[in-house]
Amino acid sequence: MAKKQTDYAIYNERPYGILIAGYYNETADYAIQRPSGSRDWLLMYTVSGEGQVQKNNQSTVTCRAGDVAVLMPGIPHHYGTKGSSWEFIWVHFIPDPEWSTWLRLPGSDKQFFFRHVGEGESRDSIHEALVRMVRHEASAGSSGLHRRLAEMTLEETLIYIQQTCPAESSVTMDPRIAQILRELQLFPAQRISLPELARKSCLSTSRLSHLFKEQVGDTVLNVLCKIRLEKAAQLLTGTNRQVTEIASDVGFDCTIYFTRKFKETFGETPSMYRRREQPAAIRK
Repeated sequence: MAKKQTDYAIYNERPYGILIAGYYNETADYAIQRPSGSRDWLLMYTVSGEGQVQKNNQSTVTCRAGDVAVLMPGIPHHYGTKGSSWEFIWVHFIPDPEWSTWLRLPGSDKQFFFRHVGEGESRDSIHEALVRMVRHEASAGSSGLHRRLAEMTLEETLIYIQQTCPAESSVTMDPRIAQILRELQLFPAQRISLPELARKSCLSTSRLSHLFKEQVGDTVLNVLCKIRLEKAAQLLTGTNRQVTEIASDVGFDCTIYFTRKFKETFGETPSMYRRREQPAAIRK
């Protein structure tokens, strides 16, 4: 089990993370308030005890063992322990665009999904996959492979959840936004133009900006920066390319600016990160 920490401590430690997760066992005084919602998707799975989630400052749901709650970006919410304890696994994430073809979770509204998974194979599979996801995410700094494994086990979890759902859908990603995300991930170094992206998506620039932030949780430029920094971290640990080369590889024209953004995100300069995280075999 991951070491217990406050939600804000983890969430704010890596503001540009594509996936941030934790395993908590909280007492009665635990509560988190987000009047503006989060900047990404949030999934919570209850292992034992009881928690509660209030969305849009209105309806409140109680979370018990086997319950899955998914909140999309920007939906105001508060959550915390109901009763004496709440053991749960959480993950903040930006969905991989490839998931848009099957990530269809029926919910009570367009931004919230809640489902009870009964005892049996599905619940066991979801729990086991989430535990592996947390373990890989905690080790992501030591290897880019762990980061990828965390993403894969989250995808595995979502597929298990999907299999428990009926055919209809309401919580999903707009295919136009998914396509933009896919292009940002495949070509992080490309220069982007919001008007050009809007034209290709048959949307106005303002509508694209609104829809992207609503569904992904952040602006196009900020998400692109997240992707570039994650790619840079992988190159720093997996190659011996110079920092200036890596900055250029992922789309930063200025190495000084790249170093500043990297330090804001990972808490240390690219060179320090490489010395600490790169396997000895690669350094030789």
